[in-house]
Amino acid sequence: MNVVFIFDRVCHYHKPLFISLSKKNTDQKNNFILLSGQPTFADSGRVGLATKVIDNEFNYLFREFKLSSFTIRHQSGIVNLLKKIKPDIVISPSHVGNITIWALMRLKKTLGFKLVAWQCGYEFNPSKIKDFILSRFIRGFDYHLAYHTNAAKYAIKYGAKENQVTIVHNTIDESLISICPKSEAKNQIEMKYPVVKGKKILLFVGAILKEKRLDLVLDAVDQLKRDDYIFMIVGDGQHMPVLKDLCLNRKNIILTGSIVDGVGVYFDAADIFILPGTGGLAINEAMAHSLPIISGYADGSADDLVIHRSNGYRIGDSALEIVNYLTELFDNDDLREKMGLKSRDMITSKFSFINFIERVNTSLNSL
Repeated sequence: MNVVFIFDRVCHYHKPLFISLSKKNTDQKNNFILLSGQPTFADSGRVGLATKVIDNEFNYLFREFKLSSFTIRHQSGIVNLLKKIKPDIVISPSHVGNITIWALMRLKKTLGFKLVAWQCGYEFNPSKIKDFILSRFIRGFDYHLAYHTNAAKYAIKYGAKENQVTIVHNTIDESLISICPKSEAKNQIEMKYPVVKGKKILLFVGAILKEKRLDLVLDAVDQLKRDDYIFMIVGDGQHMPVLKDLCLNRKNIILTGSIVDGVGVYFDAADIFILPGTGGLAINEAMAHSLPIISGYADGSADDLVIHRSNGYRIGDSALEIVNYLTELFDNDDLREKMGLKSRDMITSKFSFINFIERVNTSLNSL
């Protein structure tokens, strides 16, 4: 078979996915092709790789622009590439505003391929108009590889049949993560940021975007009124100028900027990981580093990954709620350790990378 995976932008944390899928398909005598987008716009929060991930990878121009509450996307040249490749299966992220995918739904009837949604199951700015469009869009896919349980429910809500959906539990490759002893990791961080010495670390890692809701954590920080911790924010993005203004004159907050290589030591040095807004894979990485998690809805994956009062806490829109959970964790070393070990156990068993790849591969073979 010719299996084509279209991706908007390939970031460093996507490498194991495509390398593993390429190897699996090669072993099964399939031809696996990755079409990776090269954005025509600057995005400091999610930066794509400049080099190929696999040999059989081709680039295309990826465009994105805003129209009121809608994000419109276009993948230039994809249709012509697929006409040359003549694929049997095409996998693509399921973005309703991507006009290229609408074109693929027509093209699949001509070329006879199966169109598979790489389904995250999350929409920004929901509305009745978007619901109407989604009820037609989702039916255009032959199958859905759902990131998590909520993504599966999302696909079914908008018209997919239950036998057209597999929950794959999208994750990182936890086996590639090197763990540094906490004391050693803290020493490394303290050398760079002496103010951290002797304090616990509350950590956020991810793109700095408005929808991450970091302002909610800052509200909690104001209410917490204790000086035995540091809130470290690792990342960069469009919302960074606003965040810097909000963090002025705050002594217990460190903005590190973007860190890719070497970010593991920040996870190892941390005591608690927090993701108040959107996101997903950062939770998986924090779990691999044995951290207790405080998380909002994220991209929907938190409902599977964060079990309230087991390996962390689920939050809504209340800063006071965050204050209470932080207090409970900061004041109880045994609880932090217990929750962290539970996180590690979950991410190396049911939610492990090897199980994730197997679920994806089995689904593609069934098609």
